[in-house]
Amino acid sequence: MFNFKSVLAALIISGTAATASADELVIDTTDLHASITADLAISMQELKAQLDEDTNTILIAQTSDEESTEKSELAE
Repeated sequence: MFNFKSVLAALIISGTAATASADELVIDTTDLHASITADLAISMQELKAQLDEDTNTILIAQTSDEESTEKSELAE
């Protein structure tokens, strides 16, 4: 036969487990996703602007070097 204390303990434990699973928090990640997406978009825009600036600087430097080379070749 079952021990009354064992049955009572099993009922309490199973009731607690059911309560714990029913009370679990549901985390809404839509706001977090929107925030991360917005931050990522801003970072990508800043990265693109920096890349455009660097590319323009390199192109201007190359154009200046080519003009200097042409002038020196013409002077010779």
